[in-house]
Formats: sequence, structure tokens, C-alpha cells
Amino acid sequence: MAVLLGVVTCTGGACTFQPNLSRFPACDGQGACASGWTCLASEGVCLPDCGERGPCTGEEPSSMGADGGTDGGMDAGTDGGNPDTVPARLVLIPDAPGPGTETVSYFHRFQVSGGTPPYTFSTEGELPAGLSFDTGRGELSGKPLTTGKSTFTVEVVDQGAEPQRASQEFSVSIRPVLHLAGPDVLVYFESGKDYVETLSATGGKPPYTFELSSGALPSGIVLRGNGRLDGAAYAGSGTPPFEVRVTDSDEPPQTRVRRLQLTSISCSGGEVCIKSSAVPDGRVGSAYTHSLQSTPASVTWTWKKTDSGALPPGLGLNAGTGVISGMPTQVGMYEFNVTATAGGLLPPAPSTLTLRLMVY
Repeated sequence: MAVLLGVVTCTGGACTFQPNLSRFPACDGQGACASGWTCLASEGVCLPDCGERGPCTGEEPSSMGADGGTDGGMDAGTDGGNPDTVPARLVLIPDAPGPGTETVSYFHRFQVSGGTPPYTFSTEGELPAGLSFDTGRGELSGKPLTTGKSTFTVEVVDQGAEPQRASQEFSVSIRPVLHLAGPDVLVYFESGKDYVETLSATGGKPPYTFELSSGALPSGIVLRGNGRLDGAAYAGSGTPPFEVRVTDSDEPPQTRVRRLQLTSISCSGGEVCIKSSAVPDGRVGSAYTHSLQSTPASVTWTWKKTDSGALPPGLGLNAGTGVISGMPTQVGMYEFNVTATAGGLLPPAPSTLTLRLMVY
């Protein structure tokens, strides 16, 4: 039985077959072939007869001349073309997946060459939490939930008559997402007095660089690259919100922008005032420290968390300094009240502040 080899091309649901006729002998100069063969004039090759002449043997004739005594340019018993093609070796291309960022959509497609498609993929080992693997497409996608490095093996199998297999070990690193921690509302400034406040960031890769993204700070106060705001400003008609951008040191770098507010406060006649009105966000497993501020600074202050609400687990309030510090251990939004008492003032004048602290 003669077998035609060739290429099938499908477009828009319609398929065409382009035969490979190179394995058949050529017609002679008069367009004739040996007995049992017929010349396909459009291609100039001899094809075996079928049907009325009986089964096709698929064998080339021993003589190609019209008189049966010449060779016709083809050696008897040779194929005159390519035998059945052996599929190329199946290879899983070692294209390393790029790094991901927690909570940010991730996608990587593993590439294959050779073999006989379609391919079937599988994995062995632990994928990054939050990512899933499509075994039909060889795609890794999702939103990573945790940071760290995951190593796993990808295997691909083709659909050849004798299936081939290929495997490769890969690693994916998930980096912490960058946050501009704030606080959203900065420490109030007193008109004409020295001012200091420090912005903070979490996640990403320290060190961080801070810069003004839009808007303006009160005249006399500047933002340093390390997130420190300092100077002396005078209260004006208004201090509209502004935006700050933070950039980490990773490659490629992450950037975040946050809208902040800075306004003035007036404390006179020995009045006790807490200048802080908000605290920055925290991150589970990362050291946290923030100093609450009050005025006047010349007296001894005592800070205390009231029975209302709770600090995030892992954080505590220093009664003598007003510093909230520690290492958060649990994600969530925490609301709590603190009081500040100036012991040197007569009569004592306590002040209470409600704070909200988000832990990622």
C-alpha cells in the first residue's frame, strides 16, 4: 500500500493537505513511467496505479524508460526522497520564571520545542502559595500570598507514537509588596516652631527613597530622601493634601504613592496637646517603631493605653516615651485609645487620642 506523506494546514476551520511527493521517482522525458505507474504531469513524478490494476505495492519500478530497458535516472530500489520523519527531540526550554510580588497578579508560560504536540504538563514540588498550574497550557498564574523562594520540577510529555518526556527544575522568588506606611495624617506643626516627622515604608527591598509626587508642603518644611520631614513653618490659610512617592532598591524597583495631610495646631496658655493624630501601618514579621508626639515638650509625659480597643499582637506602648514598638504577629485593623498626662502641669490636663493601626 502506498502512503502519501505531507503537511496538513488548518485555517478558520478549513484544512488542506499538501502532499510530499519527493519520495516518488520522476517521469521520463516523454512523460512515461514503468508498468504499474502513471505520470502525474503537473508534478513530474510517477505514482503507483491502484484500482483496476490491483493493489498498489508501493515499490519503485526497476526500469523507468518507456521501453522498459532504461533506468530513467533513478537507481532501482532507492526511495528517491525522505522516509517517514522522526520527530525532533522534546525539550523543555530552561527559561527561568521571573520574580513575583505578593498580592500582585503573576503569569509565566513554560516553553517547549520539538516532539509532537499537543503537550501535557505536570509539576512536582511546592508551588508558591496562591499560584496554580495549567497542565494543558503549561502556565503558572495567580496572586502570590506569601513571600519566599519555591523550587519545583516541571515535566512535559508529547503525543508522539512513542511519547517523549522532558523535565526541568525551576525556582520562583516572591518578594514582599511595597507599602508607603504613612501615617496618612502627619504630626501637627506649631506655627514658627521646629518640626520633625518621619515617613515609613514596609515590604519591598530597603533602603527606600521618598519624594514629593504632587502638591506642596507648608512653606519652611522639606521632605528628605530618607522620609524625614523637618523645618519650621507658619500657619497659613490652608495646607491642602499632597502626595508622596516611595521607591525601593529592588530590581526592577517597586514604587507606591500615598496621599498625606499636614496641618497646624495651636496650643496656648499651658494647654496640653497631643500633636500625633495617626500612626503608620505595620507588617507581620517586620520591626515596628513610631513615636507619639505632644506639647509642651518641656514637661514629663505619661502615656497609657486605655481599656478601649487593643494594640496589634506583638506591639507595646512605652509609658515614658510614647513609643509604640515591637513586631506585629497578626494581620488586621486595630483601633485603640491612648492618653497622655503632663505631670508637671497644675492642674493635670489629660488628653485622649483614638488611633487605628493596619497590619499587613
